[in-house]
Amino acid sequence: MQIRDTGRSTRSIAIMCAVAAVCQVALSPQISILGGSINFMLVLSCVLSLSSDAPSAVYIGFFSGLFFDLTSAAPIGLMSLLLTVSSFLLAGSSRGALGGLTPDSLRLVVGTMFVVNLVYGLCLFFMGVQSDLLWALLGHGISSTVLDAIVSALFLMFNPSSAPTRSFSARGRGSRYKMTR
Repeated sequence: MQIRDTGRSTRSIAIMCAVAAVCQVALSPQISILGGSINFMLVLSCVLSLSSDAPSAVYIGFFSGLFFDLTSAAPIGLMSLLLTVSSFLLAGSSRGALGGLTPDSLRLVVGTMFVVNLVYGLCLFFMGVQSDLLWALLGHGISSTVLDAIVSALFLMFNPSSAPTRSFSARGRGSRYKMTR
């Protein structure tokens, strides 16, 4: 039997979503290094999908991608599709057990972001938005992944699902509560 403070977790997730949305609108267009920019919605969907089940992760990915599409000059629906599929696959591979800044969670998040950024650059090339294939893959894909990885480490540190929960202990030693992860 576990006791969870769901209000705190929901509030923390709402705050994380609001911070990501404000940063996506205010900071993302202003910061560009070697052709890549930070995609806060990609970071948000990856971080929240690690500790979610697959149906919730699909909604997280879809609405994060839709917000990105509506606030950028890219074709509408492309990032939404990519984030929906990647969130579903990430939630399925982590099974909702990962959260926080661990090597496994960081490896899964960075790998997912790398694939999404490469596929996004490739799709932009085939749609005619990017004119150079090498620049679309290497310039946009790799530099965006490096920038996203830095931001995702910060988001993983403040992920509300990584906080320990309290549950009743079956053993009689010490406290009645035990800390679980």
